[in-house]
Amino acid sequence: MELNSLYYFAEAARDLNITRTAKRLNMSQQTLSNHIARIEEHYGAKLFYRRPRLQLTPAGKEVLNFAQRLRHDEANLKAILVDTIQSDAGEISLSASSPRFNYYLPDVLKKFSERYPNVTIDLIDRTSDDSEKLVQKNQVDFAVTVDTDAARLGLNVKSVHPDPVYFCVSDRLLHKYYGEGTKALKEKSVDGADLADFSELPFLIITTRGRLGRRIEECFQEAGYAPKIYLKATYTTIMSPLCNAALAGCFTSHMNLSRWKNQIDADVNIFPLLCHSRPLSLDLCVIYNRQRYLNHHCRCFLDLLDEQFSTIEEEKLTRVGH
Repeated sequence: MELNSLYYFAEAARDLNITRTAKRLNMSQQTLSNHIARIEEHYGAKLFYRRPRLQLTPAGKEVLNFAQRLRHDEANLKAILVDTIQSDAGEISLSASSPRFNYYLPDVLKKFSERYPNVTIDLIDRTSDDSEKLVQKNQVDFAVTVDTDAARLGLNVKSVHPDPVYFCVSDRLLHKYYGEGTKALKEKSVDGADLADFSELPFLIITTRGRLGRRIEECFQEAGYAPKIYLKATYTTIMSPLCNAALAGCFTSHMNLSRWKNQIDADVNIFPLLCHSRPLSLDLCVIYNRQRYLNHHCRCFLDLLDEQFSTIEEEKLTRVGH
């Protein structure tokens, strides 16, 4: 039995849809079915129930566990051999959301490629929830996530850095809803904006199931009201044009805001967001599986990430619009 057949079976078990898996792997359904049939013949057991829908048999679940362990062991073996022969070639797989990639990756890649020009980086765009699962299953080398409970999930954490959350709102919008009270409201919010003071405003609401959206929802619950929604969006990338147009109050993390600050008009206030009377901050984590062997390529990349994230704490972004 070839290892490739186990790989294709594991991919089919992930989708539980032969058509979808074959299309994703750029192969015919018949070829994929033949690989599965080889394993069934080798072990003398059926791997899937075909009706009423495709699902794993008890034997299929055991073979899938074996295939996943084998893939993990092979990945570790490749990483160990890279160190053994001191190779400067290889591949690193990293999972994170695209906004975070956009923030830190260019600088990290520049430094990393100077040291390891022959190492390929495989980037996987996922939320923190999905990235944690990929790390747990040993399907990526490591991931950048927020607010990861590493101990509960059985993961290692390379580094943790705070990523403060800010509330951004233009003077024009504040004057529209609060008139002469705007000055006092701004003075009160410089050290932290309490959403209870901004209940009249329309807001940009993040609809993704990511953790920033959930934490902001928690802030509204503490403030005791449901926000007046101007716009719903998956990511906060539309924040700066909405603020500049004085259409809504917006939220974003320090990491994102540091990239967009030059695009934001001078009359846009940037306040730390309060939650439970404290400035809200996400914990930015670099995680990997405890069973994952990290070769010198990965360790170098992790060190560069740690160095890059440490700059988040150094830059102060709070400002009063004018």
